[in-house]
Formats: sequence, structure tokens, C-alpha cells
Amino acid sequence: MLSEQQRAFFEIFGYLRLPGLMADVIGEIDAAFTATFAEYPGEIVEWVHETHENRMRRFISGVTGKNDFLDALTREPRIAGLASALLGEDYVFRGSDCSIYDCGTLFHKDAYGANLAYTNIKMALYLEPIDEHSGAIRVIPGSHHRGDKFVRQLNPHVESGFRDLGLSTGQVPSTVLPSEPGDLLLWNYRLIHATQYGGNQRRMLALEFSENY
Repeated sequence: MLSEQQRAFFEIFGYLRLPGLMADVIGEIDAAFTATFAEYPGEIVEWVHETHENRMRRFISGVTGKNDFLDALTREPRIAGLASALLGEDYVFRGSDCSIYDCGTLFHKDAYGANLAYTNIKMALYLEPIDEHSGAIRVIPGSHHRGDKFVRQLNPHVESGFRDLGLSTGQVPSTVLPSEPGDLLLWNYRLIHATQYGGNQRRMLALEFSENY
């Protein structure tokens, strides 16, 4: 599934972008996403928070338990193969959500109460094309390394999204990961990342896995 170069890239930089990996099933993913929002309106969380610059994120958690296709997707050979390659064959599926972002996101780490002493990953499938102007994720490569001097220098500024340094999201040195429907993005929970609001609504399916702990 992954080459040695790709595994090394993930270990060093903390993320991977896999263009077109799920292109043959993106229509089914889109349909399952839409159906889940239609069938579970009472479980839609409308979240306005400073992390999202006080704009709206709407999401449903635990979507793999609500839709048979999304449940099967967690065991699909490409998804399972990635998890096994990066986390070991005894990896654990940790959770899922469908989100509609009408917001940006300040730089942050995906803690979620996870044990960050181990490797936890998020796989993300965006259902619309996105680029640096329309909400593509921005990552600080290598910021997932625990105890690293560079990371220790970054950490005090993460809570403010680097605003304390007078920097907007777009001014923080980072790598933008554009995405087309069918691409798969994944990153280590500890990786510092953000999105810049592009005036659009972005739909994203997230699948989360970890080492066995």
C-alpha cells in the first residue's frame, strides 16, 4: 500500500497526501455523507468556537455507526492497509465524523483526549475541491515530534493560533495541502495544522485510528 519512501515521509513530516486514492468510491461517500445528515438531524452539532474564528462548524459524530457504507469503509482494504502500515496490524479504530465547515480553523493539534504518547492519525476525505484560497489544510511539517526543540518553541504559540506573534493563519510558515474529491489526506494528531476561511462551506469525512494502547 505505502512505499518505504512514503512511510519515511510520514514519520519525518507527520502527514501524507494521497491523490485519487478513493476516487472510485467518492460518489458513494458523498451520498452516505448527505444521507447521514438527512437521517440524523437531531444529532447535528452546531459549534461556534474561537478555534473556528467564531464561525459555524456543523458535524455529526460516530457516523460509521449510523451508515452501513461508512461503517464498511473503515475496513475497506485501502483504508485498513494505510492504518496497518502506519500503526501496526493491531491498530484501533477510534472514531469518525462528518463535518460541514463554514469557518477557518486556527492552528492547533488534534488532541481529543487521545494518548499522544502513541501515534494517532486522522484520515480526511474532502467532498469539494479545495486549495489555499478555499480552506485547504495547512500543516507545519515536523511539528508532531515530541520533545523536539523546534516543537517546544512552537507550542507556547499554538493556543493563540500564533496571533500572539502578530501572524494571521496565512502568514504562519506552513505547507498547504490542496485536495480534490477522491484524494485522501492523513496526519498525525500531534501535527500542528489549520485552515484559512475561504467564504465557502467545506464537507469533510474524518476517520480516526491509533496504535493499540
